[in-house]
Amino acid sequence: MTLSDFFLSPNGRISRQEYWLGLLALMAITVFGAAVFDFDGLTSEGGKVRPPSLASTLWSLAFAWPSTAVSIKRFNDRDWPSWLGYALGAAMTAFVVANYYGYLLDPDVMDPVEKLIMVAAAIGFLWALVENGVQRGTQGANRYGADPLSSVATER
Repeated sequence: MTLSDFFLSPNGRISRQEYWLGLLALMAITVFGAAVFDFDGLTSEGGKVRPPSLASTLWSLAFAWPSTAVSIKRFNDRDWPSWLGYALGAAMTAFVVANYYGYLLDPDVMDPVEKLIMVAAAIGFLWALVENGVQRGTQGANRYGADPLSSVATER
C-alpha cells in the first residue's frame, strides 16, 4: 500500500500498528499546523476560550479525510461496516466547524444541548479509538480483503 493509498483511500485493511502510526502522524501534523496558523488558538482571553482561526480550521479540515480513510480501513480490518468510519469523519468535521463558530469549546458556558453533544461525541470517539486501536482485527480474509498480518498481505 502506498502512502497516498494509506492516507487517502478508504479501501483495504490495516493493522493496529499501522493505525496508531497513521493516527499519531496525522495528529502531529494537525497540531503543528494549528500552532503555526494560530499559535494562541486554544488559549483563553479573560477566562473565555477563543475559537480557532479560519486558517487553523481549514488546516484541521484538510486532515479530516486522511483521518477518516485511516479509520475506515481499521474498521474494515475489524469487519465493521465502512459507514462507521464515514460517520466518525462527519462527526469530526462537524466538531471542527462547530469550534470555529465558537460552539463546543468551553464546558463552563455550554448550554445543555451542547453538553449532550459533547458527551455523545466523546463517547463515540473513545469507542472508536478503543475499537480500532486496541481490538485485534478479523483473523484471515474478510469482505474487505486479506488480513494485514498474514504472510500473503505482507508480501504485496
